[in-house]
Amino acid sequence: MYSHTDIWATLDILAARLGYSPSGLAKKAGLDPTSFNKSKRESAEGKPRWPSTESIAKVLNVADMSMSEFFKITDSAKTGEDTTDIDSKVAARILLSTKSVLINAREPFTYTSGRQGPVYVDCRRLISFPKERDTLMNMGAAMIREHCPDLDLLAGGETAGIPYAAFLSERLNLPMLYVRKKPKGFGRMAQIEGCMDEQGKNVILVEDLQTDGGSKKLFIDVLREAGAKVEHAFVVFHYGIFEASTRNMTELGIKLHALTDWWTVLEVAKEDNSFDTETLDSVEAFLNNPEGWQPAQTGS
Repeated sequence: MYSHTDIWATLDILAARLGYSPSGLAKKAGLDPTSFNKSKRESAEGKPRWPSTESIAKVLNVADMSMSEFFKITDSAKTGEDTTDIDSKVAARILLSTKSVLINAREPFTYTSGRQGPVYVDCRRLISFPKERDTLMNMGAAMIREHCPDLDLLAGGETAGIPYAAFLSERLNLPMLYVRKKPKGFGRMAQIEGCMDEQGKNVILVEDLQTDGGSKKLFIDVLREAGAKVEHAFVVFHYGIFEASTRNMTELGIKLHALTDWWTVLEVAKEDNSFDTETLDSVEAFLNNPEGWQPAQTGS
C-alpha cells in the first residue's frame, strides 16, 4: 500500500527527471502552479492530503507515461532501485508513437549497406513533435546533469545532432558548438562552428542515434584536435545490437549515454501488443543476428 508521502515523492522525482520544479510540472500539466507545493500536501488541520487523480492523469499525459510506470517509480523510490529502465520505456513509446522508429517484417527496409532488416530509425522526424520532443529532451538533460556534471559545452554533429544539441543547450544553460563533417571551404575554413576560446574545455558530443559508433570518431577527433576534452557522447537512440559499438566507444575513450534502444522498443511493443507475434519474433531474430537475418519467405 502506498502512503501520501510515497505519491508526493513520486511526483517530485518525476518533476526532477523531466527538468521541472514541482510547481513547474504542475504548470506544464495545465494545473495551478501551486498544486504540488508543500503547503498543499496537508490540510489546515495538518492531515495529509492526496494529490487528485485528475492532477496525476494530467502529469502522466505530459510525461507520456502510464499509471503502471508511475507506480514503478514509486516502488523504486521506496527500495532505492534504479529507474533508468522506466525512462527508457517512456522514450521507446514516444519513438513508436511518433513513428520515429518503424517495424515492418513483411516489407523490410533496405539499409545503405544494401542489407535488409525489419526495423528502421528516423530520429530527425522527432523535431516535428514538440510535446514528445520536449519530454525526451527534458529526460536527456536530466541524464546529462547526472552523469556529466562538469561540462562546459555541447557539440552537435552535422546535421542530425545539431537540433538536439540546441534543445539540450537551452535546458542545461550551456554554450553550444556544432561540428562539420569537413571544413566549409571558404571564409575561416571552420569545421567547428561556435565559440570555444580556451583549450581543455569539457565537451559532450550530441547526435541523434548510434549504430556501431564509427561515425562518432570524425567529430570527436576534430573536437580533440581543437583542444577539447571529450569523454561523453549523448544520443536519443542507440541500436544496442552491434558489438562494434561498445568496442568503438572503448577505443575512443567515450562513455555513451542513450535514452533508449531496440531491445527496449521490442519489450514495449510486446507489452503493448503493438504488432503481431510473427512480426515481433522476426524483429527479435534480427536483433539477435542482424548480419544473418533474412526476410520470411512468402508463398507463391
